[in-house]
Amino acid sequence: MSFIPHDSLICPIDDLPLQYRDGSLSCPSGHQYDIGKPGYANLLSVQHKRSKAPGDSKDMVRARTAFLAKGYYEPIANLLAQLLERIAGDELTVVDAGCGEGYNLEAIDSTTGKQLHLVGFDISKWAIQRAARRCAATWLVASNKRVPLADKSADVVLDMFGFPDFDSFQRVLKTNGRLFCVTPAAQHLIELRKIIYPHVKQTSSRDYPVPFTLVSRETLAYGLTLAQQDLDNLLAMTPHLYRAPKEGLARLKNLKQLEITVDVNIDELQLHS
Repeated sequence: MSFIPHDSLICPIDDLPLQYRDGSLSCPSGHQYDIGKPGYANLLSVQHKRSKAPGDSKDMVRARTAFLAKGYYEPIANLLAQLLERIAGDELTVVDAGCGEGYNLEAIDSTTGKQLHLVGFDISKWAIQRAARRCAATWLVASNKRVPLADKSADVVLDMFGFPDFDSFQRVLKTNGRLFCVTPAAQHLIELRKIIYPHVKQTSSRDYPVPFTLVSRETLAYGLTLAQQDLDNLLAMTPHLYRAPKEGLARLKNLKQLEITVDVNIDELQLHS
């Protein structure tokens, strides 16, 4: 799929506008970024990397793709698309911060009736390489700390189980723009957590800084029955794989299937000037 340039892209080094020409992006200072196959730009500068290959590994991306392909999180994407329909305007620029392999942007684009200009970025190049094969969007390797978009260029920012940088989101959102945060609620994956941890911590609610105000909170809860391979994939796409003790992971591995609860909050926030 060909790269789709967005007119609000900026250089991650000096914040100058990027122009797309002859298969690469460049700024007036001469910084140049090649377009990788299958159609994405790597705008994560070396000084903002914490490792040689930051973000999700190939195996984590492969596991998440396999899990999401079965529609287990489709109700979340569908509800999010419904909430986007309530926003005024027929044309929206929607930015998915930490988009992973692009599942949510593709699902939203296929279900909403609005004309969406999609931008998805993730710190993992393996995730973005897979996302760029999904749907027509501007796909970028980038981080929340250094979002390569101009000030007040986005109508909507999505933060799906991510690590939000509210200062960056505030900068790129238009006045009265919307931020949607999807976070685990109290019972999310509770059955799995009780198996792999000796003590289950309570899920804390998220506080939001000024000038964001909470417009609405939707809670979505439903059950799933997962076979062993699905459990392996789910575990591989969460921090639990690295946080859980070996004994807990062994207990989970012995199960042929498990009924689990998906329980999430979708918070809609508005940015005020």
